[in-house]
Amino acid sequence: MRAAVVFRTVSLIAVAVLVALLVACAPSAPEDEQITVEMWFGRQEFVPHDQFERFHADNPNIRVEWDVIPLEQAHTDFMRNHAAGSAPDVVQIFHEFTATMVAQGTLLDISQYLRAWEREDPADFADVFDIAFTLTSYEGGTYGINVHSAPYFLGYRKDWIEQAGTEPPETWEDVLEISRVLQRDILSGDQYAFAQPGGAHHPPFWFNSIYMSMGGKFTDTGLPIVDSPAGIALIEFFQALGREGLQDPEASSWASGDMRGAFMGGRAAFFPEAINIFAVTQRELDYGTEWEVMVQPYRAGARDDFQVNTFGWPFMVSSDTEHPEAVMAVLRYVFDPDIVKDVAYSYQPANRASVLGSAEYLQAHPYFPILEQAFADQVPYPTHLRSPERSDILNEMKQVAQTDHNRNAADIAADYQARLNALDN
Repeated sequence: MRAAVVFRTVSLIAVAVLVALLVACAPSAPEDEQITVEMWFGRQEFVPHDQFERFHADNPNIRVEWDVIPLEQAHTDFMRNHAAGSAPDVVQIFHEFTATMVAQGTLLDISQYLRAWEREDPADFADVFDIAFTLTSYEGGTYGINVHSAPYFLGYRKDWIEQAGTEPPETWEDVLEISRVLQRDILSGDQYAFAQPGGAHHPPFWFNSIYMSMGGKFTDTGLPIVDSPAGIALIEFFQALGREGLQDPEASSWASGDMRGAFMGGRAAFFPEAINIFAVTQRELDYGTEWEVMVQPYRAGARDDFQVNTFGWPFMVSSDTEHPEAVMAVLRYVFDPDIVKDVAYSYQPANRASVLGSAEYLQAHPYFPILEQAFADQVPYPTHLRSPERSDILNEMKQVAQTDHNRNAADIAADYQARLNALDN
């Protein structure tokens, strides 16, 4: 499943002498040396429920000191601390900042420690999805472990679609057609067919998920190619939502909470979301009767280009850590099936087959069988050296698409592609 690393003796006596000399001369640490591993989590919900109690019992010489630094500021705080020589050993970040952090020399390539893990426990290593490592890889190195990631799917009101006498969509064009029917025949008042966070409060995660499901591609540096059929179709989709009144008039300024509230509150028929939010939704609406989930649609004529977009919150290892083996022990603990399952059941899915295939997980997330194959196929949104600026440009393009309904979409795409391309200059 993953690459394994594969190592003549001349004389047994010579080897024995050499080993004896090395043991006598090597500056070995005393067995009771106390090691502290400092770790920043991006959300309280990601912290192991036992707060490392079992780890400390099993590893009495390693102490984990942890804190919660919000994901929104973690990478900048980490890089500032790194420059001052006071960075934690491990930091949890939005994965899109990987390129910047690697370029500035703040992260450690842990590839050799991952190969050691595979040699030591191949069965355990094989239980881990590839996305745990591909998402933290950049230019030949792997700099952390992506314990949790969030592919985007689509939630929809099953009851309303049935009431309208139609079927769930297969393409994004179907989404618009069904939305028109619902808006005309079923919905009223403050109810609108499609909900999405149209504002600039967040990186454009939801926007990008639709782009990738439409077959959107990226340059080698990680810039979306929006002056393409997929990019133009994306702009036209958002123009149609605004022009035809298929989304709330205020949706162009919405944050994610507004979108979620609209769907769970019975004011929207579709919303693009991830599994952790579906877990909340089923507490508000009757799953299987009122609402259902599906893999995001593809663009008509571009089914082979469809990709399941994902982003993640990986644990990245500081290049300044003095104890990489201890750090790896901590990371493997956080990713241990018996530990990570609690976070997966209640919050974000874990990239482990044994956890997501368990009866407990399926009980907590009854919709997962519908999404299982797509989850295994998830593709990360690429990192970029100037990720915040990339996000700003895409959010602005999204705003224009929602408010300038009649402008030629290809012209919008060309303008914003030029601005994106300038980020590589």
